[in-house]
Amino acid sequence: MTNTAPEPKSFPMPLWLQGIMEALAAAFIGAAIIVVPLAIMWITGAFANMPLGDAGAIGAYIWLSSFGVPLELVSLDTQEVVGTWWFIPLGLVVVWLLLARRVGARLARASQLRTLWQPTLGAIAAFTFFVWGTNTLVSLDVVSINATLAVTIPAVVFVLGYAWGALGYFRIPLAEYTAKRVDQLSDAARNFWHYLWALIRAATLALAGAWAIASIVLSVQIGIHWAEVTDVYQRLDAGIFGGLVITVLQILVLPNVAAWTLSYLTGAGFRIGTVEVSPAGTLPGAQPALPIFSAIPTEQTLQHHWWVLLLLLVAGIVAGWWFFGTGENHLEDFVVAKIPNQPTAITLGVLLTGASIGITAGILCLGIMFVSGGSWAIGVLSTIGAPPLASAGLFAAQIGIGAAIGYALAPLRHGAFRWSKSAKD
Repeated sequence: MTNTAPEPKSFPMPLWLQGIMEALAAAFIGAAIIVVPLAIMWITGAFANMPLGDAGAIGAYIWLSSFGVPLELVSLDTQEVVGTWWFIPLGLVVVWLLLARRVGARLARASQLRTLWQPTLGAIAAFTFFVWGTNTLVSLDVVSINATLAVTIPAVVFVLGYAWGALGYFRIPLAEYTAKRVDQLSDAARNFWHYLWALIRAATLALAGAWAIASIVLSVQIGIHWAEVTDVYQRLDAGIFGGLVITVLQILVLPNVAAWTLSYLTGAGFRIGTVEVSPAGTLPGAQPALPIFSAIPTEQTLQHHWWVLLLLLVAGIVAGWWFFGTGENHLEDFVVAKIPNQPTAITLGVLLTGASIGITAGILCLGIMFVSGGSWAIGVLSTIGAPPLASAGLFAAQIGIGAAIGYALAPLRHGAFRWSKSAKD
């Protein structure tokens, strides 16, 4: 007989409670990313004699606006709305999506597919309650906010990131289930869905390639104007912590600037308040004192810089080349089957393929351009970013032309390979 004490029994945490805890942790981490730097700035006297409650309200409104919640700025004298702040730092939105993705992946790992609804409801309810409480507890006389939008928009962003993580964890059983469902369809329906999926991937590839080209152009431009960028840093004289905050802010806005550079390469250009920038030239005006804006080109002319309009064709060529390799162009198969003249049918198929990829890529670009711009509602800075319709339309045309070229050239690779192999034999 021994005196060994019995081991304590452990009770697993209910799935709905795990969802609540994970969602609240993500919400607190996200809020801390905004509030902690502002708190340090308040302690160091950056907000002069502003009460701590007002400084906290500013942090809460910045957190809400980073999700895309519009803030109406109200005049204290007339109590009228003088402007609407609506701007989404894409780098910060990526952080919110990654936090929500982590929640979805962790809860999916802790549950089964048939019980995933329990932590999902708990997580969404907890995050929504946190956003509602934040909007309810803070207030500023100079800011008016729609309570419904303040709760709905952050919740939608959280749900998107959560679905990304949860469905990604169960991607294998979901893919098998989807494949079984597709196999039960008719041949025409199955070909349509295969073609649509390949088309979306080709358009995504074109957009990613164009984004990479725009990022390279932006990096080169910043490198060329690095002296001007450092000069603005010195003129701001924000100190070590202030300089760090400005640098982090620019990093978070950098994806937006890359999207504006993409619009610049389409020929549509972009604007920052009264400053209008395009390959045809730059219309100068007042602009924010962010160092990165010192890299804006000022001496370009369309006569000497027309070649920038050809850079995005490379992304279209890659997308068309890749699309040929998938072997899922059932639209071309349909055209060839209906038109007896083979050269005419192939030419029409190539043109329709380029147009389809271009239009799909243009739709994706339209969404990017819409969320990358907005309004800073400060004086002349009422319009920030690229014109969505113009830039998306020109982007679709350039990608479509490039995709048609790439799709037409893709068979040469296979033909050359077969010719060299037969010659060797």
